[in-house]
Amino acid sequence: MRARRPPLDLRELQCVREIAREGSIHAAARTLGGKQSALSRSLRLLEERLGVQLFRRTSSGTKLTPAGTIFLRDATELLDKTTALYERTRRWSHGDNGVVSVGLQGSLPPGRVSDMLEPYRLTEPEISFAWQDATRNDLLQALKDGTIDLAVMTLPLPDAGVASIPFWSDRIVAVMSVEHPMAQSGTVSWAELHGATFLIGKDETGEELFTLLTRKMRQAGFVPTTRQEAVRSLRVVALAANGSSIVLLPDTWLAFLPSSIRERIAVVEVIDGDGFSHFAYGAAWLRETCPPAARKVIRFLEQQAAAF
Repeated sequence: MRARRPPLDLRELQCVREIAREGSIHAAARTLGGKQSALSRSLRLLEERLGVQLFRRTSSGTKLTPAGTIFLRDATELLDKTTALYERTRRWSHGDNGVVSVGLQGSLPPGRVSDMLEPYRLTEPEISFAWQDATRNDLLQALKDGTIDLAVMTLPLPDAGVASIPFWSDRIVAVMSVEHPMAQSGTVSWAELHGATFLIGKDETGEELFTLLTRKMRQAGFVPTTRQEAVRSLRVVALAANGSSIVLLPDTWLAFLPSSIRERIAVVEVIDGDGFSHFAYGAAWLRETCPPAARKVIRFLEQQAAAF
């Protein structure tokens, strides 16, 4: 079915508004940059279609009729909304307003990304954020599906079609009871940890730590002894505090442990060659379809990363 043409166009509404403002068709035509005869004809045809007179013509100019007053009120509202619609859309195309959907991987330390974005939210009040927690694989799929604009997750990324920038890295530390034989070591190598039992949490962080542990131990010539617990990675620390096992954890997570747990654990740095093992985090987005507002946020985050 063919769509019907709107009975009014914006030019007609603008003409009515200018005639009412100027008080005459001649002055309105001058303001609009057109001919008086053309404007007069346009008004006459509009009144014929509406079946009502909008202005009374007098020797001194034009004056709105009661019907014209009501028409002008609604026409002005429509013109203002149209102008606002145009401006919002134009600003969206430049990334100056809109909603940016951000996906967060479960292993991210709580509050890190929102702290980085807080200055941007204050300086760009027309940009709002929608948040979503998901696993790494689900975030990658959400980027491809277009359900999120950008994601913050561990790097590197497996998909060449997804662009990324690094933000920060968190050291991986070994957490154990203060009574553990290695508690006073300060630093240990992966080889020195080969005889320990590692507790693994039942979440994505636990899976990533298990993958890292297995890779590092095999590089050192050992197969790690692990035991998965049916709790999240942060809760596993309490189990290590009460026993002889070891838990791996990103060091920034230590701040979220209650003081009663921190008093009973020792934190030992794990040496990886000449440096330390770590999780690298960054932003990821789909190279071809990332909207303008999200690209501006990414540039801001890239600048902010140096401050964290």
